[in-house]
Amino acid sequence: MDNETSLVIKVSSPLVNTSDGDIDTDILYQMFEIGLNALSGEGDYPEWFRLLFSNDDVIGIKVNTLGGPGMSTRVEAVDVLSGLLSDSGIPRKKHLIWDRHDWELKAVGYTLKTRGGPLCFGTDHTGVGFSNRLVSKGKVGGLLSTILTDYCSGFVNFPVLKDHGVAGITCSLKNHYGSIHNPNKYHDNGCDPYIADLNSLEQIRMHQRLIIVDCLRVQFHGGPAYHRRWATDYGALLFGTDPVAIDTVGYGIIEDLRKDAGMEPLKGSKREPIYIQRSAQYGLGNSDPEKIELKEFIV
Repeated sequence: MDNETSLVIKVSSPLVNTSDGDIDTDILYQMFEIGLNALSGEGDYPEWFRLLFSNDDVIGIKVNTLGGPGMSTRVEAVDVLSGLLSDSGIPRKKHLIWDRHDWELKAVGYTLKTRGGPLCFGTDHTGVGFSNRLVSKGKVGGLLSTILTDYCSGFVNFPVLKDHGVAGITCSLKNHYGSIHNPNKYHDNGCDPYIADLNSLEQIRMHQRLIIVDCLRVQFHGGPAYHRRWATDYGALLFGTDPVAIDTVGYGIIEDLRKDAGMEPLKGSKREPIYIQRSAQYGLGNSDPEKIELKEFIV
């Protein structure tokens, strides 16, 4: 990526999270339409989708289900995205919702499917697994999920935003720790430079077409496991194509929520997500607020 300004869209609604813990899908649909139209710059996201993805693409939708039912990419949000892709002429049979484990996907409400559409299964699904071709970049070396290398030709990165006890935050960049077989090796020094190295891999960098962040609920402390006391129904989605800019905005959201809760900033607790700046230095995107154009909408 060059030094041009990166666009991040934030769409919020005070009503999308209902009082009984459900999601108002009608409002969610409006949030997606506003966000995608604003990001496309043309006000015609179906046409933009057809530019992002070809008719031959199988679109991977990489979710994050590590946090269980309380803190994972919401099924309702992925359903809306799949529906919008389908309405744009990209059939559901070419959508593949995935993460590390079948059981984690099932635990948060996804339905495993290997036929029809959208497809949905984990890397540990029978016959899937990790590629036997070692990939390496910088200090990272490992095997990537075959869902990423063999099944999908383009993908949407669809993480949640939450605090992480080692990395500071987990958002789009760290979501790819679910794409490699040995993420346990890469948590020293706040995951720096490992997250930046991992996202520099061609298989990730060249095939990631769109990033949507589920901020319907945000956890600002105690992650990555879910703790309701430090989670808030934030009611927002982020849209972008620059993972560094997206994570920079997400970092700001976490810090604002910590401040509101009377907590010290992540930097003060020695958990500043330094991998974001490293990723910018690698040319993966913009972390300088002067080079990030954040457009905010309220539904």
